[in-house]
Amino acid sequence: MNKFFIFFCFISLNSFAQTILNTESLFKEIDSTYSVKVNAEADFNFGNIELIQFNNSLAIGKRFKSKLIRVSFGYEYISEDKETIANDWSGQLRINHFFNKNSLFLFLQGQNVISLKLNYRYLLGSGYRHRFIESGKNYFDFSAGFFLENELYQKATNPIYINNFRYSFSAFSNLSISEKIILNTSLYYQINSASLNDFRVYLEPRLYFDFDKISFYINNRFRYHSTPYIDVLKSDNEFILGIEIDI
Repeated sequence: MNKFFIFFCFISLNSFAQTILNTESLFKEIDSTYSVKVNAEADFNFGNIELIQFNNSLAIGKRFKSKLIRVSFGYEYISEDKETIANDWSGQLRINHFFNKNSLFLFLQGQNVISLKLNYRYLLGSGYRHRFIESGKNYFDFSAGFFLENELYQKATNPIYINNFRYSFSAFSNLSISEKIILNTSLYYQINSASLNDFRVYLEPRLYFDFDKISFYINNRFRYHSTPYIDVLKSDNEFILGIEIDI
C-alpha cells in the first residue's frame, strides 16, 4: 500500500540541539506487504521578506518473511533574505530480523544540520527489540542496543570532531483510543558510554484520526541533549499538523 505524505502546517520552536531519526510510523504499518511514503512542499515569498523553502522526504519499507528493511531519506532547504539557513539531508537504512514479534536490528544513518554547524553525523549500530504487550492494534515494545557515533562541527572555523560509543534504550507503543483515533508514541534515550552526563532524549507522540483512505495527524517532536558540543540550546520542540492519503 502506497502512502503519500502532505504537511499542512509546520511550527518550530527554539533551535536544534541534536537530531534523532524515527521510523516507527513506518514500522507499525508493514505486515506482509510494502509501504512507500513521500513528502514534498515548497514555499516562496518575495517582497519585504525573501523566503525560499523546500522540504521533501521518502520512506520505503518492505517485508521479506522474517526480515523488514526500511530506507528513509529527507532533504530541507531554507533561504531567507538570500542567506542559506538550511541545506540539510538525512538518511537511514534499518534492517530487522524477526523471531515471532521480537527482532534483532542493524542500522546505518547519516545527516548534516547547518543550523547546528553540524557538517556530518554518521551512526552504525545494532540492538534487540522485544514485544511485551500486544492486543489487536495495540502494542508496547522495548529495545536496547548500542551504536558508534562520528560527528564534525564547525569545519570552516573551529573544527570539533566527536567520536562516541553510545548505549541506546527505546520504548514504542501504539494505542487505539477508538476505532478512528490512534496514538503512536516513540521514546529514545541515548547515553555516552564514556560519560554518563552526556545523554540525548527524543520523544515523539503522534495522534492519528483515521478515515478510510485519508488520515489526519498531530505530531510533536521533543529533543534534548544534556551537553551540546557547541553553543546551542539543549532542547527544541517541533509541532506538525498533517494529512496522510492512501492511494
